[in-house]
Amino acid sequence: MNQNKQDIKSYRICFEPQKCIGDMNCMRVCPVGAIRIREGKAKYLEDKCIECGECIKVCNQGAIYPLTNTISDFQKYKYTVALPSLALYSQFDRNIKPKTILSSLVKIGFNEAYDISRACISVIKSAKKYILEHQESRPFISPFCPTCVKIIQMKYMELTNKLIPVISPIELAAKAIKEEVSRRMNLDKKDIGIFYITPCSSKLLLISEEDKFYTDVDGAIPFNEIYNSLYTAIYQLQRNSTVGHEHFEVSGFGLNFIRAGGISQMMGIDNSISVSGINNVLYILDEIEKGKMHNVDFVEINACPESCLGGPMTVENVYIARSNLLSLINYFGETKLPIGKKDEYEKYNVLQENLFQTINNNNEKIDIKIALNKMAEKRRVLASLPKINCGACGSPNCEVFADDVASGEVKLFDCVILRNLKLKKMLEDAEFGNSNE
Repeated sequence: MNQNKQDIKSYRICFEPQKCIGDMNCMRVCPVGAIRIREGKAKYLEDKCIECGECIKVCNQGAIYPLTNTISDFQKYKYTVALPSLALYSQFDRNIKPKTILSSLVKIGFNEAYDISRACISVIKSAKKYILEHQESRPFISPFCPTCVKIIQMKYMELTNKLIPVISPIELAAKAIKEEVSRRMNLDKKDIGIFYITPCSSKLLLISEEDKFYTDVDGAIPFNEIYNSLYTAIYQLQRNSTVGHEHFEVSGFGLNFIRAGGISQMMGIDNSISVSGINNVLYILDEIEKGKMHNVDFVEINACPESCLGGPMTVENVYIARSNLLSLINYFGETKLPIGKKDEYEKYNVLQENLFQTINNNNEKIDIKIALNKMAEKRRVLASLPKINCGACGSPNCEVFADDVASGEVKLFDCVILRNLKLKKMLEDAEFGNSNE
């Protein structure tokens, strides 16, 4: 869907009812119960969604997709810059190196393309320094997966202060690029468009004018929308041997940032754990909330399997992508945090206090009496349900269905099992009455 940034209040996952066949796959995989099936169609509860993209992965009808930018959105800017996720390098054959991919981004329409691996190193340096200076607050949690951050803000608010208050490499690189390009090309910053090439649906949400994050990024284009044109450009460049660009200082060490466990390795903190996959993340957050991780210094969490390599908008098989990435890391050769090398990002404020402070968007006063009555009604309804979590009612499980009944969204006998039991009893009563006659 082609929409400019200023026309959208926030990037959201879109549901197209005409294409939906109500097969319930999306409802079943949603980790936070943000989808219902009503009247044979998927219904999206926007206030519960964490933009993890699990529903996008399993929808075979194309009825669920994120709002994104396209190359046509370049027209509003005098100068455009591609800022690809490092995971983009893993989507092609291992013989295709980053310089070819970055050059191909220029060939398909961008004025320039930048690598962010050095920005990743700068962010890691700041994050590690913060951990070492605040040992009393461990375990610290990685803040680089927007889906995980949103889960914490919605379900584990008391853990928000454990997120390391460091900005993303995306934002750091975008700030530096806008300043450098503005100075070099004598352009106003507002005339420079920075477009992030992303494997991740959750990052699309953060690239909007109303959000605090990624404020210097002007749009986002998913891997799967740009892949074909990029692949064609790569093929043409290889045939013509015309690869070349001045901004391709790729760090093998920095490439670790987008693989599962890579951030923990870059940190060099032995007492750390790494978790990927949304259900595993929820389990670990539960454990932290219960105080069972107090001896751990750092916890790396990623909603997608294998971190960004398993994002919902990737193209390559996640395991092949991991193999490709490891090959690139070996190719560039850096294995340790660079010490003493000039950091071009040091002048920027990488650490920002209260960066992930939970925002309460609900300004309405909560009526305690109504809330207690709703909880009591939910318990009463749940006690009457079969608790087999079949999903036939259009809610993901019996507990969610009980909450929906208590909220007045559905009726008790929308439960198929209860409805069948009620019908069976009515038939038995009718048969008993006829036999008495």
